[in-house]
Amino acid sequence: MNNFQMRLQQILKEKKISQAELSRRSGIARNSISDYLKGKYEAKQDKVYLIAKALNVSEGWLMGFDVSPERSNSLVYETSPERLIFPEKDEQVINAIKIPVLSKISAGLPIYSEQNIIEHAFMPAYLEKPGKEYFYLKVSGDSMDKEFKEGDLVLIEKDCPIESGQIGVVIINGYNATVKRVRYQDDKILLLPESNNPEHLPQTYTMDDTVRCVGKVVSVQKFY
Repeated sequence: MNNFQMRLQQILKEKKISQAELSRRSGIARNSISDYLKGKYEAKQDKVYLIAKALNVSEGWLMGFDVSPERSNSLVYETSPERLIFPEKDEQVINAIKIPVLSKISAGLPIYSEQNIIEHAFMPAYLEKPGKEYFYLKVSGDSMDKEFKEGDLVLIEKDCPIESGQIGVVIINGYNATVKRVRYQDDKILLLPESNNPEHLPQTYTMDDTVRCVGKVVSVQKFY
């Protein structure tokens, strides 16, 4: 369940508002609202604004940010829809940046190719470093489930090399990328799973293997 879906379900239940009533207030088709609630897809930014306004809640809260749900001001665009500010009642400003979400990183394809991007999400702007690129990778499988669960969004900073002990994204011998904790031991590279599933074992690579760094994990959006 994604953050938007969870928050939308929560606020409709708390306010005792039906899908039909939300459709009437927001002007969004009822079947689209039903899709949002089922998690088929997340609302685009303009629809988030309309829903938040109709429910009298903060856009930032509705999108999953750790802010007050109380609404004070409308959504403000800082420079473009790619960079947003969420003003709150205590005048604390949340600056967010729109970045792509990838289902996987395919070897041989550009990271930001259409085949890889499944949606877009927002990262807090304070995490941004000058000159760095970022993307979310949607977790699939349980090889790192002690750190993050399937469906979580892992924020990746395209930065190499990955330091020993960091969790990073690497491509091994031209196959699709994997997320593991990386350690260096003499002339070997160890990729360590952190899983409750004992079937996932450490992987060891040598100078004879091609290990390409993609980036390191800097944050994760967890879903419950």
